[in-house]
This record gives sequence, structure tokens and C-alpha cells, in this order.
Amino acid sequence: MRSSLASLLCAIGAPLCLLLSAASHANDDRATVTVTAALPMEQFFENAALSGALLSPDGRQLALRVVPGDGHDRLAVLDLASMRMQPAAGFTDAAIGDFLWVNERRLAFRLTDRWQGQGRSRYGSGLYAVNSDGSAFRQLAARQSTQQSKSGRTLLPPNTILMESIGDERGTAIHALQTEHGEHGAVQAATLLSLDSVNGNHTEIDAPAGIGYWLYDQGGQARIATAQTHDQNRVYWRDPATEQWQLLAQFDPRSNAKDVFEPAFLTPDGHFYVSARNGGDKAALYRYNLQTRQRDAQPAVASPDHDIRASMVRSNTRLLGIRYTTDTETTVWLDEDMQAVQKSVDALLPTTVNTLSVGTRSETPFVLVASRSDTQPAIYHLYQRDTGLLTVLAKSRPGVNAARMSAKQLQHYTARDGLRIPAWLTLPKAGAGKPQAARLPLIVFVHDGPWQRGTWGWSGEAQFLASRGYAVLEPDYRGSEGLGDAHFRAGWKQWGLAMQDDLADGVRWAIAEGYADPRRVCIVGAGYGGYAALMGLARDGELYRCGVALSAVADLETIADGRWRVGASLYERYDRYPASSLIGEAPRDAAQWRASSPRHVAARITQPVLLAHGQLDRRVAASDAASLYQAIRQGNPNAEWLRYDDEGQGLTLPGNRIDFWRKVEQFLARHNGPR
Repeated sequence: MRSSLASLLCAIGAPLCLLLSAASHANDDRATVTVTAALPMEQFFENAALSGALLSPDGRQLALRVVPGDGHDRLAVLDLASMRMQPAAGFTDAAIGDFLWVNERRLAFRLTDRWQGQGRSRYGSGLYAVNSDGSAFRQLAARQSTQQSKSGRTLLPPNTILMESIGDERGTAIHALQTEHGEHGAVQAATLLSLDSVNGNHTEIDAPAGIGYWLYDQGGQARIATAQTHDQNRVYWRDPATEQWQLLAQFDPRSNAKDVFEPAFLTPDGHFYVSARNGGDKAALYRYNLQTRQRDAQPAVASPDHDIRASMVRSNTRLLGIRYTTDTETTVWLDEDMQAVQKSVDALLPTTVNTLSVGTRSETPFVLVASRSDTQPAIYHLYQRDTGLLTVLAKSRPGVNAARMSAKQLQHYTARDGLRIPAWLTLPKAGAGKPQAARLPLIVFVHDGPWQRGTWGWSGEAQFLASRGYAVLEPDYRGSEGLGDAHFRAGWKQWGLAMQDDLADGVRWAIAEGYADPRRVCIVGAGYGGYAALMGLARDGELYRCGVALSAVADLETIADGRWRVGASLYERYDRYPASSLIGEAPRDAAQWRASSPRHVAARITQPVLLAHGQLDRRVAASDAASLYQAIRQGNPNAEWLRYDDEGQGLTLPGNRIDFWRKVEQFLARHNGPR
């Protein structure tokens, strides 16, 4: 089967052939590689060659988002019985973005652009549908406000978004949202549509006012709806007996009261699951009785160390398993057959986390397996339940050799006020033994958000820095989400204060443990991480030899108007925590903002520092970043500046990412190098 698949993929195009070739030799890499030359930077920062795979509902086909020779992601479909691959959709000026199966042979998708800078993007994402063999292609939503289809039919407007939802998969309908956005891109309102993917006809689905989030029953009916703002949540239920919306619950989402919950999923057999803290610290998954409006007394899934935010794995009739992330992704299987499959796959692939997917109405023995680890980006396999055969399909990043990657270890240290801080430590491949006589130069890599957090998995940035001889410490400082309510709230209004102490305490821990050379520590980050890098240089100058800040906040006052908040997108439960909670509010906190803003402490940043910014950043104006650089430069001849004219917040283009990290490599070698 493997050789047949290879020849078919190679017949379609050399890049697909390379995908399979690299994957089929994945196990050989681990045993044979002894080369010590520096790894090419491109393998860490190029776009993934295979960035998504979905089984059809009947389990007979596999849709793949692949990168052919011209670099734009295309949609291809593999027939699993014959192992015949064929293209389904592709564009010369855009890449396939999100996609889903409408039914057994039809797909819906939107577009994105992984090769065009944020500032040069002229179009929206559009909305399209096509059969798996490339036939019956139809554009459903415009990429420009005045666009019409080739037949002259007026398309839905560009603010129409493809929804991931349970629907009537034997039909042709999908769900789409028409969104209205306010200042800074926050979703103000959303209208749910049922959209026929073949003829383009659509109807508006009735819902209470202000709804921005829906759950669907197995027939495709919107059954749970949430209207959410920073101070009031309303959860509605459409009673099947009357088909009328009823107010199910109402509460302040920032509260830790027992009645507060977040909808998680609605199973095919009608069971409603929610995430709730139940008055405690960690969120757990509970089943919620829609008739009594009460949660079960005991959670379905809970963790002593992490909040549970779960999704379901389902068939067309019932819940098969519950999937969530703690230190890494985990699936609790409720179905005995899937438990057995997981056990068999894990025995064949013991060094990776193996995520299983099946068709919701599978008529085949095929199971899709996505395998990942700290040293290995996703590899896709096909497992056959009847024979136990596991076949390699492709690697998401063919250039990455797991044998030359570094392990990512979870550590913990205690902050000065007693708070327990998790931190991910990545050591260079040759120095994983922590020898006291050879302490390593340390990079404190600060995550963005600041509410994001790390997990066990492959990271291009951490692996790149480790490949250049650095130890990399990634603390989940206070304010990081997913580690309990107390850990998150401990970061409120602590920008530049206790949040900064957590990073400094991590450095002192790494030095005391013998991982880090106290004379060679650099702090690096983007977004909030860039802000923390600058404040680290200003506040704890004795610890840090240098710093790198990408897309850094220069002045807290400029983002305290609401541009920086948890969950600014529709799918993140938008606007849940406003800036007044996280950062502070004027005029009460203005003095603290000033003392904790790089702009106002620029004179204290005297170490070598590299600043980089996108000219079209909408959150932090490039002019503010440039002014900050000039202020630092006045008293610091070792301040350097990079500007990317076609980028906004962060770096989206692989060429820009590679350029930035090449300059970071050179900067670190001059000021904090391993030798």
C-alpha cells in the first residue's frame, strides 16, 4: 500500500511525493542521523507542508490541505480504498483556509493567504463549496463588497463566516455567520444562516438578540445559543417540544459563582455538556440537565492542575469520546471499540501523542491518526481496525528530523510570593544532562496573550533556539489561562509587576538548578512577550544581558481602551474580560501604567536590545514602537530596529519570519552566544 500511495502522490506533484517520502523514513531518521551541522532555519519557520486532514462522514475519503510547488495551500482528496489522490480546489492568488465536509462527497471552505503580508491583503476570506472530485464548484460569499458570481448572482457579503457545526450531513446545507464588527475588530452581533452549498440559497435562523455562539443538534437545528459580553452572559435553549427559545441561565461571566458555566458541546443524543468551576478554582466538564436546569453533582472530566475545556468525538448517533488539553492533548474514550483502537495505536507509536479521528457515519475500518510529540510535528497515519495495519500518509513538516530535535520538559518553581509557576524547559540536544561545569546561555521566551500558555509539543521557536546552543525557558507566569482561576486572576493589573517577578524568579531558579549561566541570560518575546522583554531589561537589568521584542506594547495607556483583552474573536467567547479588569482603568491606574510602560522607563533599558514591528499593526501603532526605539537609542548605542512594511501584529509571512529569526540569531550570537 505504501509504494502504491507514493507513486500516486508523486504522479500528482513532486512536493506531495516529498511529503510521503519524508514520512515513510521518519523512523529511520531517529537511528541514523549523526550530522552536527546547524539545522536550516527554514525548517523551523516555513509554513507547514500539510496543515490539515479530515475524514469524510462515511470514512471513505480523506480531505487534505497540502502545499504544491507554487506555495498556495490546496485542497486534495484521497480515496482510501484505492489510494487514489485527486485535487479538489486551488487558487493562484490565495490558499485554502478552514474546510469541512458538508456530506459524504462535498466540502465547504474559506480562503486565506499565507504568502501575502497583512498589509497587502485586498480581499476577504470568501466562502466556497466543491465536490470531492473537483466538480460542482460554487462561490457562496464574496471576497469584495460588490462581487457577483460568474452567473451574475449576487453573493453573500464578505462578512459571512463558515461555521464548524453539526448538520444534516446527508444534505447540502452548512451553517454560516454574518458578523458585524465594532472598533478594534470585536464582534458586535452575528446572524446565523442555513446556507445551501449547491445552489447558494440561504435562510436566517431565528435566535434571541445579541447571540454570538451556537450549538446544534444532530438534525442541524440551533439548539443552544449564548449572548455574551464582559458583564452579562445569557444562555438560551430551544425547547424541542415548542421550538421556542427559553432563557436557560444568566450570570456575570467573570464571577466564580457556582451558577456560572460555559457551553461546551451538545451530543448527537441530546446531552448538553458545560465547563464550570462550581465555585472552585479549576473548571471541569459537567453534564447539564436541560429539563431540571441543573448540572450533575460529579464532573465527567476534571483535572487537579488544569481547567478542562473539552470538545467531543462523535458518531452520528452518540458521543464516542471527550477530547481536552492539560499538559498535552488527551482523549477519554467512552466507546469500548475506540478504547481498543487507541491502545493498539499507542503500542505501535509509543513516543507520540496519537489523536484518532473516525467518520461520523463510517462504513469503513479506517481511522485517521495524527501523531505528535515535543520533537515531532504532526505525522498523519491511516490505521485499519480489521487488520491492525498502520500506514504512514505524510508529515506536516517533512524537513524536521525528530532525531535532531530537543526534548521539552515540564518544570515547576515557586515565585517569591509562593505561587507555583509551571515552565517548559528545552535544552540543546548535546547538553540535556545539565552538567554543572557547562552552564548554558539561557533564553527566557515569554508567551503572548498574556493569557496563552504552553503545552507539550513541537515549537519552532524553542527548537530553533535550542539548535543554536541555548537553553529555553517558557514560564506560564500568573495571568496565563487554563491553570485555574486563581492563577489567572493573580495576573490582573500586574503587567510589569508580579507578572514580571515570575519571569525573574524563573531565571534565578534556572541558575540555582545549574541549567543557566548567570552571565548569559536574554529575554525574548512577541506581543505581550515583547512588552515583558522590555520591562525585564528595565526592571531586572542585573539578570538580563540582552532582549528581543517583537510587536511590543510601548505604553499601557494606549491599549487600556479595550484593544487588548481575553477572547477578542467570536470563537473565543469575545469580550469576556475587558481591559479594565486585566490592565486597569483611568484615572485610577494611570500612575501604575506610567511606571510599568517601556515608553516611560526607556532610559533604564541600557542592555543590547532588538526591537521589531509591523508597519500596519492595528493594536500597537508602528509610530509608537518607532518612538520607543528612538527613546531607548538616545542612551543605548546597542539598540537595533527592524520594520516589516507589509506586516501587522506578529509576522505572518514565512520570508519575514525567517528574516527576523536570522537577525535574532545574529544578535544573540553577538551578545549572548554559546561560545
